[in-house]
Amino acid sequence: MAPPAAAKAKPALLLPALALTLLISSATFLVAKRTLAEFPPLPLALFRFVLAASLLWPIVRVFHRGKRIARVDRPRIWLLGFLSAPLNQALFLVGMQWASASHAALLYALTPAFVVLILLAGGGGRPSALQLAGIVLAFAGVVLLLVQRGLHFDRHSLLGDVIVVAAVVAWGAYLALGTSLTRRYGPLLVTSEAMLAGAILYLPIGLISLRGFDPSRISPMAWAGLFYLAWLTSGVNYVLWFWGLQHLKPTTVATLTNVQPIVAAAMARAFLGERLPAGFVISAVLVLAGVWITRVGGERVPEPQPAQPDAAVRSG
Repeated sequence: MAPPAAAKAKPALLLPALALTLLISSATFLVAKRTLAEFPPLPLALFRFVLAASLLWPIVRVFHRGKRIARVDRPRIWLLGFLSAPLNQALFLVGMQWASASHAALLYALTPAFVVLILLAGGGGRPSALQLAGIVLAFAGVVLLLVQRGLHFDRHSLLGDVIVVAAVVAWGAYLALGTSLTRRYGPLLVTSEAMLAGAILYLPIGLISLRGFDPSRISPMAWAGLFYLAWLTSGVNYVLWFWGLQHLKPTTVATLTNVQPIVAAAMARAFLGERLPAGFVISAVLVLAGVWITRVGGERVPEPQPAQPDAAVRSG
C-alpha cells in the first residue's frame, strides 16, 4: 500500500506555489467583476472553458504522453467536469454580475466547511463537537451577510450572493471528490480531463448564449480579463491547487481561503473602490473564525485514503 500523502516529503516550492494560488484566486474576483461589465456571463463562461481546455490539453499530451484516465474512472471525470464548469465556474460568473468582489471572496472562504461536510456525508466519520461548532459559526456569518443584503433591499446583490454560495458548494464537492484521482493520475491530467469534460457539457448552453453577442464591442481590457480567468484561474490555479492536495490534507489546502477574503477585500477597496461596511467585518470575523475552528476540530475526522480504481465515490 502506498504511504499516505501527508507522509511524503513536501516539495520546496509547494508553499510558494500555494501562495501564488492565493494571489490568483483573490484577484479573480476583481477581474471577473471588471470583465463582466462588458461580457455577458454565459458567453464569457463558454470562452473561458474552451480557452482553458485548449491550454491544458496540449501540455498534458507533452508531459503525460501515453498516460490516460482508466475507463472505470471516466464517470468521476465527467462528474468533476460538471462540478467545475457548468456549476462552479458558470454559477460564479452569473453571480458576480451582482455580488461584490469582497462578498464573493468571503463566501468562498466557506470552502473548507463544505469540503468537511461532503467528506463526512461520504462516510468520512463523525464530526467532533468543536468541528460542528465551527461550521455553525461560519454559516452564521454567511446568514448575517445575506440578511444584511435583504435589509438594505438590495435584491440583485442578495441574489448574486446566493448564486455564489451555490458555486462554492460545487467547488467544495470538486475538491473533495477529485482528491483520490489526483493522487493516482496527477493534478495536470485530472484538471485537463475535467476541464475538457466540463467544456463539452457546457457547450450546448454556451452556443445558444452566443445569439446577439457582438465581440467587436468588447474592449482589449475585457479580453485580457477573459484570458486571466481561463488560463490563470481555470488553468494554472487548478493545477497548483491539486498539486497541493497531493501533499497536504484537503482541509489544510482549502484553509488558504481564510486569507483570501482579506486580500480580495483590500484589492477591491484599492482598485474597485468597494466600501466595507461594519456588517461585512462582523460576518468576516464569524466566517473565518468558524472555518478555523472547523479545521482545528477536524483532526478526528479521517482523511480519505487514495482509492483503488473501482472504489466508490465516497473515497474521493
